[in-house]
Amino acid sequence: MNELVRFALTAYYPRVDDLPGLAELGLDAKIQRLRRESTLLFWTGIVAASVAFQLAPLLTIRKPLLASWLSAEDLDQHAHKMASHPAYLVRQVTFLIKLVGGIFWGQSPEIRTFLDLTPYPEDPGTRRLEAFVPRQGPLPGGSPERLLSLGKKERERGRDKDRGKGLQA
Repeated sequence: MNELVRFALTAYYPRVDDLPGLAELGLDAKIQRLRRESTLLFWTGIVAASVAFQLAPLLTIRKPLLASWLSAEDLDQHAHKMASHPAYLVRQVTFLIKLVGGIFWGQSPEIRTFLDLTPYPEDPGTRRLEAFVPRQGPLPGGSPERLLSLGKKERERGRDKDRGKGLQA
């Protein structure tokens, strides 16, 4: 199951130029920790979303193959079409995969350093049980230029053309 989840996550967060992809950020340990710490329902949802991602190339790019058998270009196209599909349920499956991948990607010290952000401290492994969580001071910000350049590259690839087809910006 971990391999199915790993494949789906890395399809949405590949390496882009100098920016590392999820596969290079210790993903296996993060998936094992997620599986250990999440509820059965949440983990089942992630696995089901990963299975749906594997089976959906027939729906998205009209190829009767598993996603793991696609070329890199077809896999990128499949992932994009899943995320921008007109059916809400298909986009929702994608959202669950991207949510988990985004948390893993954004908490990685390599990514935070690349974006000029301070790395997060080590997770203490505890849960807050109090009803009121005190506010923290302002978070250190970084230069948004690198993140904006990634968005510009997506536009150059024509990925903003799906706007206005019922999708939220």
